[in-house]
Amino acid sequence: MSLLQVNALSTVIRGRAEDALVVRDISFNVQRGETLALVGESGSGKSITALSIARLLPPAAHVSAGEIILSGHDLMQISEREMRDVRGSKIAMIFQEPMNSLNPVLTIGDQISEAVRRHQTMKRSAARQQSIDLLAAVGLPAPRRNIDEYPHQLSGGMRQRVMIAMALAAQPDLLIADEPTTALDVTIQAQVLELLKDLQSQFNMGLLFITHDLAVVKQTADRIAVMHQGELVEQGSSEAFFAAPKHAYSRTLLGAIPTAQKRQQRDHEQGLEQSKGVIANNAAVGPLLSVRNLQVHFPIRAGVFRRTVDYVRAVDDVSFDLHAAKTLALVGESGCGKTTVGKAIVQLLKSNQGSVQFQQRDLQSLNNEDLRKTRRDLQIVFQDPYSSLNPRMLVGDILEEGMTALAVLKTAQDRQRKIKLLLDQVGLPTDSLLRYPHEFSGGQRQRISIARALAVEPKLIVCDEPTSALDVSVQAQVLNLLIDLQAELGMSYLFITHDMAVVSYLADEVAVMHQGRIVEQGPTEQILLEPQHHYTQSLLAAVPSL
Repeated sequence: MSLLQVNALSTVIRGRAEDALVVRDISFNVQRGETLALVGESGSGKSITALSIARLLPPAAHVSAGEIILSGHDLMQISEREMRDVRGSKIAMIFQEPMNSLNPVLTIGDQISEAVRRHQTMKRSAARQQSIDLLAAVGLPAPRRNIDEYPHQLSGGMRQRVMIAMALAAQPDLLIADEPTTALDVTIQAQVLELLKDLQSQFNMGLLFITHDLAVVKQTADRIAVMHQGELVEQGSSEAFFAAPKHAYSRTLLGAIPTAQKRQQRDHEQGLEQSKGVIANNAAVGPLLSVRNLQVHFPIRAGVFRRTVDYVRAVDDVSFDLHAAKTLALVGESGCGKTTVGKAIVQLLKSNQGSVQFQQRDLQSLNNEDLRKTRRDLQIVFQDPYSSLNPRMLVGDILEEGMTALAVLKTAQDRQRKIKLLLDQVGLPTDSLLRYPHEFSGGQRQRISIARALAVEPKLIVCDEPTSALDVSVQAQVLNLLIDLQAELGMSYLFITHDMAVVSYLADEVAVMHQGRIVEQGPTEQILLEPQHHYTQSLLAAVPSL
């Protein structure tokens, strides 16, 4: 008998005018010790399916039909009190957006210990030690220090590892992993996937793995189920899927994976290489952005009087140049300082030392008014789209806010036309204008964040993992949009990412960060094919491949 059986499941979300059927009559099963990968584009219903199984749907949604049977018990027929005992001990879930799933006012240790003690009888000290062991198992760099930190003190990838540790705390029979490695660099991703595989083997655990990374799917999945517009369009073994996908949508997914060869072919077909070269040659002499000896240190405070006893050297003597119409990819493991560099460049964090020159102006010496004017030319797309979008504002107002504040277009009609064009370019329907951020999937929210940055037509965008939450088809659409805008407007990108396929497709140069420093930098092809530094070599060796 299967560990999990989902029979004819349908889930509905109540709307203002009419209800939306977001999951339509889907059926699948997961055996003990098996990994079923649920793949599909953003908004296809993958996460809603997972929330339906765990009975964690938001108030506006409900299961309208079907059965969810776990170890012979129909989860739709038990009370919420009984379901609370099932969650954690029998079924656990790793959520897509860890910042929204972790309590911001409790330390990491308190939250993991709570999960441990909820399902196991042990003393507080033993629960703390087990929490430290779990943090070490998922690859946090300093578990004894991290356990007393709060979620906002950790990077996105480190928060995701904390979520994985919490889900594994009670050794569940079924683990639902909703994009568990999306925010992780390739080295930690490899560690986490190996950890999940070991635990799965040790406890004979079933794994429902929701992801858009087909290379990870090939590496981990026994079977694959493909979702499209709320329906399962294809199911089968991993070998059969990658050898000969049956459905046209499945073939589209595989064909959308970015490679350097596809970029070269696309540029040649559209003449982008020549147009980009003209823009670069006509640009002002010298780099658009010049970073020299940048340092950002965060104090570590201890004792009753919270005195500074040491510093976390998040960024330690970083230097690089970025020219007009060029893309520099900043890669490295989670917690190495990539995001801190991006925030320091756009002056969202103050640096301890060093300089940031943008268009030959020192950004650190600008007053607030001059810095606000510079924001039109210098934008950022944040890693976590949910926390960077105002939950009380409609998407249309979010996109128009920057255009109005920076006087991009004079009339409301022109701004509305621009907004509709942007939504179309990032693959969202025009009715998105009248919806709130919480009504979108994680990938759709990321597309809104990208559209917001593009709305003011900047010269430089700091892109902090902008495609990590996107499926491959939408990722290809967004990457091609960025390439087209670069060729047309001479836009430059500092692209912070851990996806080497995206790096090979988009970047002109690569800078590799490790423990706050750039350890290797050069042309993309040179870095990817002939890495010199041992850390770069280990980073590339961990990349999953199709």
